[in-house]
Amino acid sequence: MKIKTLALLVLAFGAQPAWSHNAEDHSAQQASVDSPALSTRLALRGLWVEHVFWVRNYAVANQQGNAAEAAAAAKEIVVNATAIANSIAPLYGQAGADQLLSLLAGHWGAVKHYSDATVADNAKGKAEAIVELTNNAKAIAAFLAKANPNLPEATLVAMLGAHGGHHVMEIDQLSKHDYSGEAQTWQAMRGHMLVLADTLTGALVKQFPEKF
Repeated sequence: MKIKTLALLVLAFGAQPAWSHNAEDHSAQQASVDSPALSTRLALRGLWVEHVFWVRNYAVANQQGNAAEAAAAAKEIVVNATAIANSIAPLYGQAGADQLLSLLAGHWGAVKHYSDATVADNAKGKAEAIVELTNNAKAIAAFLAKANPNLPEATLVAMLGAHGGHHVMEIDQLSKHDYSGEAQTWQAMRGHMLVLADTLTGALVKQFPEKF
């Protein structure tokens, strides 16, 4: 997928889709009377926002040539991915959590590849990283849709594609010193993570009502 296509996905999902609204509303209704649902929703929101926070820290440090800071951010990204993956272990087992962790590692690897290629001014590397991001988004979507029938695969592909597009846009803006533009992208990215977390929570509550 080309950068232009990813950018279009970002624009398409700047507003929350109706399906995500429904999932969020369902999660909110559950959370209002059910503390496990509320705890899950807040925990997933925190974890997904931490993901974009640490990836941004890596991208900034990478652009500035601060290897120590970049390494510290990369370590936290792995810690965060592990926490996200392990959050599903009580429902899908450790094997499912391990599979998700492997997929999240692929996502981070693709984003890191794009950031590193941007710093090196390597157009071929950037293009390869976008292909990796796109394929990984499809793989994560397929995994989640198979695990939970309340998560339509096509919707997940679009949402995760938009997420990858945010990463790409942010890294490009940082590279061009477009800090005002990057600030807007950060707000959109953070909001999108809240939508994703609420979507996942709504699907979990619907699939495992006895747990919530």
